Amino acid sequence: MREPREYEAPLCAQVGGDHWFPEVTGTNSSSRYHTSFAKTICGRCVHQTECAEWGIQNERFGIWGGLTVVELEAARRKRNIKLPKEGRSA
Repeated sequence: MREPREYEAPLCAQVGGDHWFPEVTGTNSSSRYHTSFAKTICGRCVHQTECAEWGIQNERFGIWGGLTVVELEAARRKRNIKLPKEGRSA
């Protein structure tokens, strides 16, 4: 599975990083704005499915392929995927 940094011209690379990590950007209203904005960009990206799968398999934080942290966790539970404990290598 390719890492998102290996994708050819992903739309997120044209926008900047804060939108994909709304949980660290400030207030609830700004987090909702960043989440909505990121999901809109992800929804138009040709890498959305691959990026979402990367997030499900590898990421604890951020929006990946349009999926929030809560949605990533739900997908992992549904598919019985467990991420390695933080601070430990896989």
